[in-house]
Amino acid sequence: MRVENVELEDFRNYRSAHVELAEGVNLIVGRNAQGKTNLLEAVHCLSGLGSPRAADSALVRDGSERALLHALVLRGDRRLAVDMEIRPGRGTRALINKTPLSGSRALSALTTSVFFGPDELSLVKGSPDGRRRFLDELVVKLRPARDGLRREWERVLKQRNSLLRTAPRSKSTALPTLDVWDESLCRVGAALAAARLEVLAALLPYALKRYEAIAGGGRIELAYVSSWIDQDFTEEALGDPDTVAAPALAGMLKRGIDEIRQRELERGMSLIGPQRDDVSVSLQAGVDNPTMLDARTYASQGDQRTSALALKLAEHDLLTERLDDRPLLLLDDVFSELDPGRRQWLGDAIRSMGQALVSSAEPGATEAARAECVIEVAGGKAVVGSARNG
Repeated sequence: MRVENVELEDFRNYRSAHVELAEGVNLIVGRNAQGKTNLLEAVHCLSGLGSPRAADSALVRDGSERALLHALVLRGDRRLAVDMEIRPGRGTRALINKTPLSGSRALSALTTSVFFGPDELSLVKGSPDGRRRFLDELVVKLRPARDGLRREWERVLKQRNSLLRTAPRSKSTALPTLDVWDESLCRVGAALAAARLEVLAALLPYALKRYEAIAGGGRIELAYVSSWIDQDFTEEALGDPDTVAAPALAGMLKRGIDEIRQRELERGMSLIGPQRDDVSVSLQAGVDNPTMLDARTYASQGDQRTSALALKLAEHDLLTERLDDRPLLLLDDVFSELDPGRRQWLGDAIRSMGQALVSSAEPGATEAARAECVIEVAGGKAVVGSARNG
């Protein structure tokens, strides 16, 4: 898949812009705070998952009521016109070939993007919420129909928490309604956890390969961390995702809820389930030291950045294999903290990964990227220049 061109109206700091994109690497250059990242953000919105870094209300240019995106997308032998209208507080409308979609998220079945920016360092050093979101979005990218599962989980969790907040801080036997929501929480929570385990197991081999290539050796390990799933179960699931059984997970979650029911009533909130799970990232301590250390606590920022980049490139690899098509690769300011060797490696790697949009304010990025198209951005204006194949 690729985007032939994209047009922005009142999007971020762009009043109006039309950008033709090359099939391979498109390098977006310019000084900071000129609109380079905003252009990547616009292309990401075409996948139906919104902005990777802000709420919809932040996407509309100051003084405007709505933002518009128009694009021509190639998917196989089809050329499709995509139109989006982003209206803060009123949702987002999307059309394909002038035909309205039921919701903008339906675009995920047409266009898939992988975004990496400075904030993606949170995949390793940030809170568990970022790692859960990474897995959940990958679940939907691989199977767009599963977006309904995620939304159902959010609804059930919200309803159960609302009931717990208003429940008497005493025995649970007087709350038959809570039993109903317990059943729903176990059913949907087990399905979500199973989907996460399947995705993490599929991602693992690609992450291992990408990390070793970027770091020039070493090893990365990923594990699913949960207070309610038996550790043996998670280890077996990551080794063989075909062993993942949602009914077994539902039983584990029910046992966990029963054990802490009184604490939940006292706190007025759900204290166990997928909303509190995490993914641990461990790195080999050194080339000659096989010890694995928690990357969040012990790794340098450079190693954390390398790990996060390996995870996002592994996501691209997995999607390419499963979708039988290359997703769009969006890399924001990715060269800034890489040494010359890793910068050169990344430049070589992305040229074999389909269409890519790479932003940078670094002088050395032009040589490393060897882009087919260079887009110069200044003050919310984008000008396509000649390719610079250093």
